[in-house]
Amino acid sequence: MEERIRDDGFEVTFVVSTPREQAWTWLTEARPAVEGLAEMRDGQRWIPAVEAPGDELEVQHGSMLRVRKAVQPCKGTEIVIVLEDDETGTRITFVQTGFGEGFAAQRPWLDAGWHAIKHDLVVFFNRGVSLGRHVTGRWSSIGCDVTEADEGLVVESIRPGGFADQAGLQRGDLILRLAGAPVVSVRELSVLARALQPGAEAKVRFLRGTEARSGSGLL
Repeated sequence: MEERIRDDGFEVTFVVSTPREQAWTWLTEARPAVEGLAEMRDGQRWIPAVEAPGDELEVQHGSMLRVRKAVQPCKGTEIVIVLEDDETGTRITFVQTGFGEGFAAQRPWLDAGWHAIKHDLVVFFNRGVSLGRHVTGRWSSIGCDVTEADEGLVVESIRPGGFADQAGLQRGDLILRLAGAPVVSVRELSVLARALQPGAEAKVRFLRGTEARSGSGLL
């Protein structure tokens, strides 16, 4: 898997053993991995791994599909999927761009979903199976904004009454553990936010200056 770092979105290229004709058939016949997702309408294509419908913009039969994502999150982003013959099967390139001006600030959170999407793409084009591992129900909230720093996750603004407020967190605190799990990145935090049920009680371990402290609250 080769991932290109872009300022305007995400791009990944990988090779599967699946013949291009079969990979294209799977792509054109893709359907939701789980129930309860947005319905696909006329003039739309289902985007595997992303697990959302896209308005069809351009199709080159057997080799390229370009769509615009039709639903939130990231509604309006453009997705291009290119299939090319390779000595061992098919080379797949997937590009998603057009996130808007706030992309840089939101990238750490979007990257958490992208991490699962790119691996689901490999599974889909290898086996023809849709997984939707990034699809989840309600996310739990820790009740504050965080910034990724060299030391880890630093607390920013805190929402009154939320988990961070209940647990005694303050701006500038360094989060060490949440629900017993070490947390040093937004990606790790997002995994916990999806795994822990909203309303559940959790403990947080954090560093204030040089003093390690603990607190708890409802997510």
